[in-house]
Amino acid sequence: MRRIKIGIPRALLYYWYGPAWQVFFQELGLTPLVSGPTGKAILDAGVKTAVDEVCLPVKVFLGHCLTMQTRCDRLLTPRYISVNKDEFICPKFMGLPEMTRQAVGSGRQLIWKSDQHCHWDSLKALPPEIISGFPRNRVMKSLKKAKAALEAYQLLMQGGLLPAEAEAALLQGRTPERTEGGPLIGLIGHPYCLYDAFINLGAVQLLQGQGFKVMVPEMFPARQITMELRNLSKPLFWTLGQRILGTFRLMWEKGVAGVVYLSAFACGPEALISEMVKRESKAKGLPLLKLDLDEHSGEAGFITRMEAFLDLLKRKRGYSCV
Repeated sequence: MRRIKIGIPRALLYYWYGPAWQVFFQELGLTPLVSGPTGKAILDAGVKTAVDEVCLPVKVFLGHCLTMQTRCDRLLTPRYISVNKDEFICPKFMGLPEMTRQAVGSGRQLIWKSDQHCHWDSLKALPPEIISGFPRNRVMKSLKKAKAALEAYQLLMQGGLLPAEAEAALLQGRTPERTEGGPLIGLIGHPYCLYDAFINLGAVQLLQGQGFKVMVPEMFPARQITMELRNLSKPLFWTLGQRILGTFRLMWEKGVAGVVYLSAFACGPEALISEMVKRESKAKGLPLLKLDLDEHSGEAGFITRMEAFLDLLKRKRGYSCV
């Protein structure tokens, strides 16, 4: 009997929940099919089908959906409104299933939700087709395995691995070689801006190629980030914004040479967060480079600005990386 293929777009919160989603569907006896890395064809497809007002990461998500629609039976589409108590994700995530339906047509989606009353690892969060199509105990067992996979994935990243390395270590059972030495540099932003090498023009690889050891938000436990922000006069209710500001402070405490901030152009929640980061950067005297990403980002200008910033750090700190 042919196993049903579940398409998982390699975009948006895949970089947080991807391994957990894969483990869940495998445990159910389905075949998770993850789309390949973002490329020009995927980006062009997403830009063509999306409305102008949405940000680049959403356009990339739609592009991945379009390229997968002939290769899978159903398409996983998350509706993640909230993943932590009293906090929220970007508003565009709320309407992601509707935008996806407009792009690929109805009847193909599996909508996995998470909100204030329905956490991502609860039965109520799962697509109705899963609840009605499988025995309850089997679904609960699969959820338990998915939650354990997510916790293991997070621990691997907190141990110093980047998401792609942690995913390979978890799903393939191989541990990548750790790079030692080199000055620390911080890289902050939303996960789908930091780890999609196509839209950020290989920022992680560029930093590593210049001899720096890269620190990212996923290397810090959520509790540590919350503690770092406890002195704010008013709590930040954007989860991703909290991680950006909190990890910026933690990176400064770790003694990074500087911080590169990758932001999606026209991202509403980041308008406030980026201003807070800039002010703290100035107050702490920590060099900061903020780069906005959109479909028109030019490779030459992006790399030139990055390399100039890294040269400045090397001269200022007396590094001789490469």
